Amino acid sequence: MDYKIILPLKIRELTIAKAYRYIEAIQSYPGNWPLIIITGNIEGLSWDQLLEGITPLPTTYGALCFPELYLDDELLIAILRERLSEEVVSGIIKAINRGEEIHRLIPYSLLKDIEQRIPEILAGVDFEAFIPLRKEVKKLDEITKNIDIIDDIELFKVGAFPVEPKTIERVLDRAYHVGEYLADLERTFNEVEEEELDILRVGGFVKASMKLTDLEEELQCLLDRIPARRLTLMFTRVIL
Repeated sequence: MDYKIILPLKIRELTIAKAYRYIEAIQSYPGNWPLIIITGNIEGLSWDQLLEGITPLPTTYGALCFPELYLDDELLIAILRERLSEEVVSGIIKAINRGEEIHRLIPYSLLKDIEQRIPEILAGVDFEAFIPLRKEVKKLDEITKNIDIIDDIELFKVGAFPVEPKTIERVLDRAYHVGEYLADLERTFNEVEEEELDILRVGGFVKASMKLTDLEEELQCLLDRIPARRLTLMFTRVIL
């Protein structure tokens, strides 16, 4: 398999839930990357509004990130009942029934406690894979057909700063911890020249019980159908 997340195999063989600490450590890294990517509906976007930026996981074909986490409602409510009155919990349940997301309703005082237990109560995640292409792809709907995890697709052109995956693997091999790995990646990507690339972004939802290696296999199915370029990307992914 050619598509892989450039992390140690012992991490890649974990479920997304069990790998959460590593994923969070990377995505929360405030890297000074030479590229910022914003996709979606940016019309009317106010540049002074607070936007969330995350650092993706490097892959042999582009980069991968998990922009949204979804917690198991029942497990989270059970935890809340340990700390809150039934009246407060009932209010949260009513808000959930109105369609509000439970992890946005947690009282601030409990956020740190809940964060520590996320691997226990993580139900699923949204994912986004950004894949460089040799040429523009047509008939994207047909290409992604029968790849169940892919819900949306987008093609765009951008001035990027690609690095050969072998270079990134060497950086990984000499790093002793995640922080050192990311700092070395930051230096590496800030030394390369800009190149205009066609990028395919695919996104979807997967359960937290899925292993990262299984997600790699699913994305390999996509690579088998497109003219992908074996280049690694790192950037700040801005979440609207």
